[in-house]
Amino acid sequence: MSDIIYPTLDLFLYDLRNGLGESQAEIEQNRIQFQKKLPASVHPLLFQKDNYFEVEYQELLPKVHPFETPSEPDSLQGYYYPVRLGDTYGLILDCSINNQTEPQPAQSFATLKTEIEQRSLREASLTHGETATIGQSWIMSGWLAHPESQNPDAIAKACYKSLIPNGNWQQDLEGQGQFLGATIYELKRYRLVMQEDTDITNLANLQDNHHVLIILYPNRAAAETAARFYDDWLRLFCYRNKILWAYSQSRLLKQTIKHHFAAIEAGRKSIHLARSQRREFDKVRQHLDQTQDILNRYTINLNQLDFQARTIDINLSNYKKRVARIAKQSDSDLAFLNEFSELVTDKYLLQIHKDTENLERGLRLLEDTINAIRSRVELDKAERDRNFQDTVAVIGVGWTVGSFVASLEKLGEDKQDPVRLLISNSQLVPKPWVEPAIPLTYTLTVALAAALVTWLIRRFWA
Repeated sequence: MSDIIYPTLDLFLYDLRNGLGESQAEIEQNRIQFQKKLPASVHPLLFQKDNYFEVEYQELLPKVHPFETPSEPDSLQGYYYPVRLGDTYGLILDCSINNQTEPQPAQSFATLKTEIEQRSLREASLTHGETATIGQSWIMSGWLAHPESQNPDAIAKACYKSLIPNGNWQQDLEGQGQFLGATIYELKRYRLVMQEDTDITNLANLQDNHHVLIILYPNRAAAETAARFYDDWLRLFCYRNKILWAYSQSRLLKQTIKHHFAAIEAGRKSIHLARSQRREFDKVRQHLDQTQDILNRYTINLNQLDFQARTIDINLSNYKKRVARIAKQSDSDLAFLNEFSELVTDKYLLQIHKDTENLERGLRLLEDTINAIRSRVELDKAERDRNFQDTVAVIGVGWTVGSFVASLEKLGEDKQDPVRLLISNSQLVPKPWVEPAIPLTYTLTVALAAALVTWLIRRFWA
């Protein structure tokens, strides 16, 4: 017998309000994305209180914004409750069967889920591809019709099956405990769905993440007492989902950095090939600048990877404190919730720290390589500039000497020097052609001779 009284399903959704470095226009776009999850009738009121730079917890609308849906045999009722949690928007979408006296089958949770999904899609004009950007969690609750004779485990399994038809109880069960006299179960499934080479445009598509709490109260009084802890669950699930969201982003950053490493290595080879083939300096410099740009992006992404680790750190600390607070105020056994904390510490944070350490080593290696290449390119340029300057100097000396010697003719000097006689007596060119060309040819011959002597002096004595 899996009947429970007043089955209630709560969906906790979380969207990013403002990320690191986002502009006001991007924040407005995040607001639009979040408000789509609520009815259009509340949109004008939704962000009237959302005008603080930093806030820990801010109700965006009154706690109860009710709705009611006709259904057979009992109507469905529920509410929306949006809040701002720091840099995150949170939303509770609650739905229950409006009957607190007669037992309902566990399969009724499938009806509640359908209503929540259809309501969010229908009233908010969403498509099935538009999901919470950070993550979501579910709470399934109700009280037992016959607590002394019913098996809580069997009922919880039936409830989970109705919510997640393809779920696996044995694999997904994270733990169980006691909460206000109720038996509480936690089930989760988390895996990355990022392909090896993929272009991710929606960060929510990085992960397959569902998280469910099932709470079976012994009576109505316990269920009513538990209602005051919804704000705590709202915060706790926010920390949990942000941790997993930050970890999934760290995996995307790692993949991006690895692509940068490969691109920089390809750029290094291109520069080496261009230098070995003595291509134009501008081409070599272009390859070098492109490689440096990629290296800069590598550095930025590496800093962002470290930022994700810090995001996980602070949310993990908040998660632990919130678990302790709920357990203390409810006098309950919630030790199973700390298993997530151990997983984050022993796997997610450790993995990011190791990745950061290895990628920092890669960064230093790439920086040393690029700096060495840049030095060699600058030396090549300096040598080319020096050779060009030497050539100009040699030509300048030669032309100066040639011009000076040629000017002696105007001063009436002896015109029977060996160079002039050699040109005048040459049989290669007829006399009528030689005479007009003698002054220019004479100047060029002397200039070349002077340039050669200057080059030899610089070559062997410099």
